[in-house]
Amino acid sequence: MERTERESCTQTVELLVMVNERYNYCLYMFKRVKRNPTLSLERISDTHFRGTLKRASTFDSPFRKSKTIFEFPIEELSVIEEATRQGIEVVHPPARIHAAFTLVDADADIDSRLYDFQRDGVQRAIALGGRCLIGDEMGCGKTIEAIAIAKHYGGRCIVICPSYLCRGWIRECETWGMDVSHVPKGKSAIPEGNVVISYGIATKVVRQLGTFHLVICDESHYLKSHKTKRYKALRKLIKKTPHAVLLSGTPAPNAPVELYTQVSMLRPSFFGTYTDFVHRYCGAKQSPLGFVDVSGATNKQELAWLMKRVLLIRRLKRDVLTQLPPKTRTRIDVNVTHPLMSTIRKKFKRWKAINQMEETRELIFERNLIVSELFRLTSEAKYKVVKQVVADLPKHTIVFAHHRGMLDALEEALPNSIRIDGATPMGKRLELQDKFQNGEVDYAVLSMMAAGTGITLTRASTVVFAELWFVPGVLLQAEDRAHRIGQENAVDVRYIIAAGTLDDHVYRKIQYKIRTVDRCVDNRQDRVW
Repeated sequence: MERTERESCTQTVELLVMVNERYNYCLYMFKRVKRNPTLSLERISDTHFRGTLKRASTFDSPFRKSKTIFEFPIEELSVIEEATRQGIEVVHPPARIHAAFTLVDADADIDSRLYDFQRDGVQRAIALGGRCLIGDEMGCGKTIEAIAIAKHYGGRCIVICPSYLCRGWIRECETWGMDVSHVPKGKSAIPEGNVVISYGIATKVVRQLGTFHLVICDESHYLKSHKTKRYKALRKLIKKTPHAVLLSGTPAPNAPVELYTQVSMLRPSFFGTYTDFVHRYCGAKQSPLGFVDVSGATNKQELAWLMKRVLLIRRLKRDVLTQLPPKTRTRIDVNVTHPLMSTIRKKFKRWKAINQMEETRELIFERNLIVSELFRLTSEAKYKVVKQVVADLPKHTIVFAHHRGMLDALEEALPNSIRIDGATPMGKRLELQDKFQNGEVDYAVLSMMAAGTGITLTRASTVVFAELWFVPGVLLQAEDRAHRIGQENAVDVRYIIAAGTLDDHVYRKIQYKIRTVDRCVDNRQDRVW
C-alpha cells in the first residue's frame, strides 16, 4: 500500500456534533478506518471529544469508547459527497440514491395513486435497503406504501398482522393486483407465493413458513416486548429475510423502551444490548424491589435523531396532508352523583397514602389493585351521565369505550348503531365498517382495544371517548379511525372526564406520556392535547 493510500484511510471526511436537551455533547464523525475498507460513522471516545472541542470543563457524558454506528462501502464515498453537495440527505446505507422513483410499467396504476410523500416514503425505504420502520401517523396510508415496496422488490412476501386485520390486508392486496393467500387458524400447510398470516399463527408455525424475500409486520408495536415468544420467533424470521418493513402509527405507544425490539429486529447490533439501550435512553434505575424501572426517557433528542437516520420513516398528517381537515380535541367535564362515588373517594385516599410510603412488594400489589378497581368503578359510576351526553350527539358519530357494561349502555342509548368489540367475528368487522360508511346506520359503538386499529370510518366527523385508557397510543390510534385520508370534514374528538374519579389522573398521565414519546420519536413536543 502506498503512503498516500494509507493516509486516505485515516482521513476524517465529516464531523458532526449532536447536542441533547441536557447540554451534553454527542460527537460522531465519518472516517475511513485503517485496515478496514469502509467509511464508518463512529462515536468518539470522551477523551478524544474533550480534546477536539476543548470543552473539558463543561463536558459530562457517559459515552463508552468508540463504537461503530454505520458502515459504508468505500466506493460509495463519491456518491455521498455528491449527494451532500446537492443538498440530498444521506441515509444508511446510501448505496443507490435515486433521482426519482417509478414502479415498473405493469404497476403504473399504484404509482400514479401514491401521494408525493408516499412515493418519497417508498423511495427512502428502498434507499434503506428495504429494512425500515414506517411510522407515518395513522391515516397516512402506510398499507399502500408497503404494497408498493413489495411490488418493487418482487419475490415472495409475507404479511404478518393482528388477526382482525388479515381480511383487510387481503382486500387491499387484491385491490392493487397482488395475489395473496391467507393462512387461517389450524392450517398446517403453508401455501406457496405471498402469504397473509396473524401474529399468533406465525409464532407457532415460524419454522414451517419457509423463505421469503420481504417480511411486512403491520402494527409492529405488537412486538414491543423482548421477552415474548412472538418477538423471539419472528426476529429469527426477519433476520434471515433480505428485506423487512415494519408498520406502526405509534411505534412507541407508551414509552421509548418499546422502540428497542423493533430496532433490534431490523438492525440487531445498532443500539447494542437491551441493557445498553435502557440505560442510555430510558433512564433505567433499580427498584427497591429488585426489578429495573425502564418507564423513563433520557437523551430524547439523540434517540430521535438516530432513529430517523437509521431506519425510521415518519411523517405527521399536519405536515404532509395539508388538505386534510383539522382535528380538534375537547374535554367534557361532568359531575357524577352515584352511590359508588363514596367508595371511589375512599380508595383514592388510600391510593394517595400508599404513594407517600416506602415501596414494598405488598404495597405495590395493593396500589395496582386499587387502580384496577378505580378503573372499573369509574366506568360503572359514569353509565348514567354518559348516556345523557351521547343522547345529543349528531349522526355519523363514533363512540369508544372499554368495559362491556359501558358498551352495553352506549348501545342502548344509541339506536340504529353498529357495535364492534372482542366478541365480534373477524369476518364481520369489514361488513359492519361498510355498513357505517354507506350510511345504513347512524352511530358506531366500538371497543377501543378491539376496533381501535385496522378499520376506516371516515364518514364520522365526531369521535367520543366514554372512557380513557392508560396507553396514549391506543387513544391516538382510535381517534384516527375517522381522521385519515378520505375524510372531508373537520373531526371533533371529545373526551368525557368525570370529576373526582380516575379520569383526572389518567388524562394528566396521558398528556405527559405523549409529550415524552413525541420528543423521542419526532423530536418535537408541540402536539396539542
